[in-house]
Amino acid sequence: MSTPQSAPGPQPDAKPLRADAARNRLKVLDAARAAFSEHGPNAQMDDIARRAGVGVGTVYRHFPTKQALAQAMMEQRVERIVTFIQTEMLPDPDPWRALARSLEFCGTMQEQDRGYAEAVASVAGGTSVGGGMKEAGPALIEQMFALTAVFIERAHAKGVVRADLTAADMSPIYAGLSAVVLAGIPDWRRYVEILLDGLRPQPDR
Repeated sequence: MSTPQSAPGPQPDAKPLRADAARNRLKVLDAARAAFSEHGPNAQMDDIARRAGVGVGTVYRHFPTKQALAQAMMEQRVERIVTFIQTEMLPDPDPWRALARSLEFCGTMQEQDRGYAEAVASVAGGTSVGGGMKEAGPALIEQMFALTAVFIERAHAKGVVRADLTAADMSPIYAGLSAVVLAGIPDWRRYVEILLDGLRPQPDR
């Protein structure tokens, strides 16, 4: 198993953003998530600037293209997932509880951010990250998968999940949840319970 890697940091000669510039960047990312959730790829930079309360020039200074903005949004999402695994899942002495919390966390993110839900749905039918999730970059994706593998290994050691569950299975599982969320089913947490029932240890047949 590969050792989890740290998220890529700035290059040594990169200058940190001023506090006001950093705040504006976060405002733009928040506004972009709302705009992309509402309009998809047809979201416009001037609309994003209006939602963020900044000039359109500020948007372009941080993100010269819509592609750069989409990449930054996905990086931020995956960084949030990595942080959740590191700070909430791995330290939890009860891996079954942590697994249930991860599905709740993922479903809530998808409910609040349609763009993220669509990116997760892109892996349906496979076991690798595809579509929009690739925008986060290979280093972050590798780190997320490595941490997931560590967690699944711990869950097996505790005997709380079915014997054939692998880290690679988690992507299509989360993709299945995203399909429920994207369908607008209000009680998506019921499907979390159904998923969890399928992940429990299976009696010998």
